Amino acid sequence: MDDEYIGRIAETELGARLASISTVPEGLLHETYELEYEDEAYVLQVSPAGERRNELRRGLQLYQHLQDSRIPVPDVVTEQIRDHDSDTYSIVEKLPGESAKDNISPERVLAAGRYLARIHDTWTFETTGWIGFEDEDLTVRQFEEGTQRRQIVERVRQYSTLLEQNGLEPAGKRVANLVDPLKEDLPGGGSPVLCHNDYSPDNILYRDNEITGILDFDRAIAGHGRRDLVKAANAFWMHDPCVDWEVREKFYDGYREIRSLDDRFADSEPLFRVETLTEIVGGMVELGELSEYEAEFYTEQILEAVGRLDL
Repeated sequence: MDDEYIGRIAETELGARLASISTVPEGLLHETYELEYEDEAYVLQVSPAGERRNELRRGLQLYQHLQDSRIPVPDVVTEQIRDHDSDTYSIVEKLPGESAKDNISPERVLAAGRYLARIHDTWTFETTGWIGFEDEDLTVRQFEEGTQRRQIVERVRQYSTLLEQNGLEPAGKRVANLVDPLKEDLPGGGSPVLCHNDYSPDNILYRDNEITGILDFDRAIAGHGRRDLVKAANAFWMHDPCVDWEVREKFYDGYREIRSLDDRFADSEPLFRVETLTEIVGGMVELGELSEYEAEFYTEQILEAVGRLDL
């Protein structure tokens, strides 16, 4: 979208003279822009043709519901998603700090683990499903597949085929063999909790080692906390998989400082590691974000993760 179009939205909502517009490259689900003014800055997210309208609304309304929590989320400018021409958008304040996309450290990973535990402590739910809203009240909408277990099994089935067809054939074939065991052995997770479901360095802001913002709750679900924990640890590890310290274990250590993990976690972690790593890599394939080198690297990593299983 050109600057003139973005400027018209900014003028409608904010009125003041806009100093600059810049694109945020981390915004993959929506087109994301920073709006700079003389003394303030905002973030505009646009869903072209309203294709991701539900996700945009979920993220915006969770920001509002989390305002009085210990989770650092932006203040909202547009209390509802808005329409401009055929597009849908929202505007929130820009929080201080920078994402850790290219700069993770043990201290930052520990802090991220602590905050994920706080997110999981925010609410519990009676059932798993997509976070939704009715008359601004938080609700849970059942997954299309029914339970979270069924959703996971179906996604593993789909992503194993996708990997086979896109340069990760050995990994795809091994993962495909897990579909039937997953139906029987996939561990439960106790009462469903608020799961960010996209908790990665791209979506966390830091000032030095202090977390100043947690962003993009667009994919949030009521789900099993242990799975969300393993998925997040995988996401942090993937941002620098060659460091000489254990990223996942450091993330788990931070989480344990706030929220205890019982013996079931050690039993379930290997299976969740394979399943969530497959989902994340499969998502990269879908977005065209996986290079030939990465395809080879993650083939090896998925095969190694499968080798840790005791099925």
